[in-house]
Order: sequence, then structure tokens, then C-alpha cells
Amino acid sequence: MPARERPATLPAIFLAAVVRVAEERGVSEATVLAGAGVPPGALEVLEAPLPLEAIFGGWAAAMRAVRDDGLPVHVARTFTIEHYAVLGFAVMTAASGREAIARVVRFAALVTNHGGRWETEETAQALRVRWQRSGPRSLGHRVANESVLAEFLHVARQILGADLEALAVSFQHAAPADTRLHAEHFGVSPRWQAEADELVLPKAILTAVPSFANPALSRHFEALAQRLMQEASGDLETTARVRTAILEALPDGEPASTAIAKQLGMSERTLRRALANEGKSFSALVEAVRKERAALLISDPRASLAEVAFSLGFSELSAFSRAFKRWHGRAPSEVRRGASLSAAR
Repeated sequence: MPARERPATLPAIFLAAVVRVAEERGVSEATVLAGAGVPPGALEVLEAPLPLEAIFGGWAAAMRAVRDDGLPVHVARTFTIEHYAVLGFAVMTAASGREAIARVVRFAALVTNHGGRWETEETAQALRVRWQRSGPRSLGHRVANESVLAEFLHVARQILGADLEALAVSFQHAAPADTRLHAEHFGVSPRWQAEADELVLPKAILTAVPSFANPALSRHFEALAQRLMQEASGDLETTARVRTAILEALPDGEPASTAIAKQLGMSERTLRRALANEGKSFSALVEAVRKERAALLISDPRASLAEVAFSLGFSELSAFSRAFKRWHGRAPSEVRRGASLSAAR
């Protein structure tokens, strides 16, 4: 029998962004989570997958409570390129705008599992960037699509220049009552009830050099993204399951292979053999998950370095600092003082 397609998901960080902006406007987290149909604590692990319909439900609840048609743009503006972890670093270190956008298209599945995809089309004067996501156009679906396009442009400005503006933008659904913030953000008034959810950008961005282009880091993050895509595809099923279990276990300390094996319903010997068959080892996966999560958490100034260390399973801040410097070439305190890639512009 053919494998059944897994349901569409998005990382919890996308619902967390909606919650954060809604809270700033007086709406409780509980209100948004109730709309999403997820329990309290669902946002504790930002990389944890949530059903796409839950994300849409949270969006709808926030929109009804906040009553601000500009909310999708406000949420989009909270993201930085580092929030996309490996995908973000693969994009930001690319050699050109063309390569950066090609990587967004190629590696989008690292962020969303069947929850949408990007397509591009070059014309004589422009680059058309189209967001494809099927399903009924519920309130949550509509505003999530508005935020996706706003987010794409916002993040593109971080690496290709703050003055980047769209030549055109369109959405398939009808216009909300107030579109002023949309027009201000995109630099052009959107077309509504159009054929596609689409950004049209100047073709010159394809030859632009991203601010953080770095050939060595680019090769590293491209290879890492390719590996993660292979794992996510189901070709490395045990690896993907172990990664998820490690991620969930880290806040309680460094995971033991015996505990993870028991959680997955197998012996430690079977676990290690299955990982070896996929070219992996348990210790290497713990290291990789910690490294990737550290790159995400360090970009959030609300979490202290000690909190980041403990959430990654380190019992001492000094041990985390040594590991972070080994992974990323700089101490976490340096990054927090403004040495992060995006802050260094």
C-alpha cells in the first residue's frame, strides 16, 4: 500500500508569533490557544509541529478578538531571518538573490510539511513569487496567507536591502475593510480577488548579493538543509522520530538513549542499529538538535542565556557557552551583545 500523506503542519513558532502580537493588544494567550484547539503548553517547544488547521484556528480567534485588519502584517514584522533556523541560514549566506530565493523554494518543507509551497516565475522585468496553499479560504487561512507574503518581503529586506518594495501584490480572497497597513508594508496597494497569492518583485534582486553572503557557510548550511530534507521525507524515518523525541526531552536534561528507545517502543540496541542503518548515531543527533535549537533560541532576547542553556539540557551555563562557541564560532554572550548576523548589518 502507498504511504499515507502526513497531515499539513507548521512549527509552533508561527502560532507563538500570533499569540505575542495579540497579547500586546490585550488579547490573552488562552483566547488564541482555545481558537487553535491546542492545550496550554503547546508553545513550549517552538519547533514542535502543530496541525495547520490549528494555526488557522488561532489566527481566526486572534482576528476576531483584536479587530485589526493589519494584524497579519504586524505578525509578519516580528520575524527575522534567524527564526527559520537552518533554512534561514542557508538563505542568508547564499551568493546571490537568485540562489537565496531558489533555496526558499527548494527547502520550504523544512518549515511546513504539506502546508504550502513557493513557486517563482521570471519575466522580462520582474520576478513573480507565488504562494500555493490549497483548502477552503477560511478566515484563518486568508489572513495567514496575507502574513506569509508580508513575511517573505520583510525577511527579504533584511538580506537584500531595506528599500526593497514590491512592484505588485495580490491575494485570491476579498479585501478586508482596512488595507492601509498592507499598502504601507508592500509599498503598493494589493489587488484582491485575484488569480493568485503573489508578490511581484524587481528582477534586479536576482543579481543582488545578500548582506551576509559567505561561501563556506553557504556550503555548510546547504548540505545541512539537504540532510534535514532527506530525514523529513521519510527516507530516514527512525532519525526523524529520534530527533523529535530528543527535542521534547531536552528541557529535562541531556537525553539518554535508553530513555528515548523506551519512549519509541524499542530496545536501545534496536534503536542504535536502526540509526546506524540510516548513517546516524544517537550522540550525533543530540548534538545536532542542540546546535539547531541554540541558533533559534539565541535570537530571542526574552530568554536569558541560562534559560537557553537549561532548555537545551545543559546543567551549567559554562558548558553551554563552550558548546555554542564550538558550533557557531562565537560565544553566546557575543551574539547577545549585537554580534548576530542580522544585527551586524
